[in-house]
Order: sequence, then C-alpha cells, then structure tokens
Amino acid sequence: MEVDGVNLAVGGGAVTAIAGVVGAWIKAKFGKTQIPQPMETQQVGPFVTCGECKQHRAAIGKRIDTIETSTRTIINKLDEIDTRAEQRSENLHRRLDPIIEKVAANSAKVEMMDAVIRDAAKAATIGGKKA
Repeated sequence: MEVDGVNLAVGGGAVTAIAGVVGAWIKAKFGKTQIPQPMETQQVGPFVTCGECKQHRAAIGKRIDTIETSTRTIINKLDEIDTRAEQRSENLHRRLDPIIEKVAANSAKVEMMDAVIRDAAKAATIGGKKA
C-alpha cells in the first residue's frame, strides 16, 4: 500500500509539473496580458529639494512677520481712531446738553399753557348764555 501511495504522489506531482509548463507556454504564446492603468498619470517637473523647501519656508516666514507687524500697526491706529471718536462724541454731548435742557423746559411750559388754554376753552363753552 505504501508503494501505491508513493507512486500516486510522484505521478500527481509529475502531471502537475507538466500541466504547469504547458500552461505557462500557452500563456506566453497566446495570452499576453496587459496591466490596466487605474488612472492616467502625467509626468511632472523635477521634485523640490530640501534646500529649496527650507528657502521657501523661510521666505513665507518673513512674509508672515511683515504682515504681523503691519497688522499690529493697523490695530494700534484703529484703537487711536476709536479713542478720538469717543472723545469727540463725549464733547458733542457736553455741548448739546444745555440745548436739550432748554428745549425740555420750553416743552414743559408749552404743555402747561396748552392745558390752561384747553381748560379755559372748555369752561367758556359749558353752560352757554341763558335767556
């Protein structure tokens, strides 16, 4: 029995090897395969070196520093303008306060006189002339 198992194993291996060689020959002769490209690619220019990258980063850093300085200057100017505008507003209110007080006093007098005239007109029309 053991001899039969060895013979089967050797025979099966030989058949597999022959089939593999025949399959490879058929594939090489007739079945040329192409690898499909999943996406079209284009060649690009040369890559950036580490030195060029460092120079670019340094240039960007300088630009950021310049912009930061300009921004601080602008913010300081805006604070200065805001302070001056607030001061002008306070001064304007200070100048307008006496006028507002006089208008309020005149308005109170007009309302008082209007009430007196209304009462006098009402009293003049009540009762009328009796014959």
